[in-house]
Amino acid sequence: MADTDTNRDAMAKEYDAIHNRLFLIQILVLAILLAVYQFSGASAALAEGLGRRFGDGHWYVTNAVYTAVSVFGFAAFMMPFSYYSGFVLENHYGLSNETFGEWMFDFIKSLIIDLLLATVLFSVIYALLRVIPEWWWLAAAVFYILFAVVISTVAPVLIMPLFHKFQPLEEGDLTDAVRAMMEDAGIQVVGVFKWGLEERTSTANAAFTGFGKTKRIVLGDTLLSGYSQDEILAILAHEIGHYKNRDTLRLMVTSALLALLGFFVAHHCLTWLASFFQLGEIYNIAAAPAFIFSLFVFSLVSMPFANMHSRSREFAADAYAIEKMGSPDALVSSFEKLADQNLSNKEPSAWVEFLLHSHPSMARRIERARSR
Repeated sequence: MADTDTNRDAMAKEYDAIHNRLFLIQILVLAILLAVYQFSGASAALAEGLGRRFGDGHWYVTNAVYTAVSVFGFAAFMMPFSYYSGFVLENHYGLSNETFGEWMFDFIKSLIIDLLLATVLFSVIYALLRVIPEWWWLAAAVFYILFAVVISTVAPVLIMPLFHKFQPLEEGDLTDAVRAMMEDAGIQVVGVFKWGLEERTSTANAAFTGFGKTKRIVLGDTLLSGYSQDEILAILAHEIGHYKNRDTLRLMVTSALLALLGFFVAHHCLTWLASFFQLGEIYNIAAAPAFIFSLFVFSLVSMPFANMHSRSREFAADAYAIEKMGSPDALVSSFEKLADQNLSNKEPSAWVEFLLHSHPSMARRIERARSR
């Protein structure tokens, strides 16, 4: 048993290291692609061609089509990374149950959703750039947050069912215990649903999803089949902890502030880049790669600080779960199972955790839970 655990830990470290290297490589490749797209004249050629096709009076159509074509093009260039990380690695490490055809179908669905969301988002942002060029960044931040709330609200009923099956959790002791825990916490949800994960993955998960009237609890079937009732309730108590600690509101405020700062920085970067490289007016969609690069760099710089805040909220939710369960035992055992099942690196390097992880390492969470 000890040898098995050692081998599993070694696999988790190896799996994590590969993903970290891929992340760094993708950052470099994406930066190069944006630079080539902007300075080769390809972006300007596409924007000018679409402008001639649709006319100056229909600039919003030009912007929408430009966005859709660009997103599709970048997805095509980045697809080898998606294939390797999402299919090859997952199958190699025994985390995926998908065939290539199933993975490809999911990839196409994700791409279509990304095309639609990006087209709406950038169409609105570039309309604001044109209409209120000095203050677009403020309006864009407000729109971005509202857009995120809308997507969070409709995701459980429109997006998530495109990839997984959901059905009400069967009546029984667990369902009764979940309802009692929710009532005690004063939380109203649409229902408790079984999340059909095992058709595609061997990993386990559970979550609160939705917003307002679409808020629900989803428990992965891979979780239900391999965890005790107390372990499942401990995981659920952690999610309730986020709700009771108002973490959704906290994270929304943090996201709003980061969006505001990010768009403000992008405004000044885009203005400078457009002037220095003679890219034209800032609302010219041909300069979109420079705009995206500005947001991209800001997101990389701000990510460690956003992750730091997120990790603190995870610890707070863990503390709530322990208090609710009356003991850390169930939460700790669920952490150990999740780390093993999901092939999580329990002890990543401190700098990797600081820069890239939105959740504390399992080792730190287990240590803190046991010390309470």
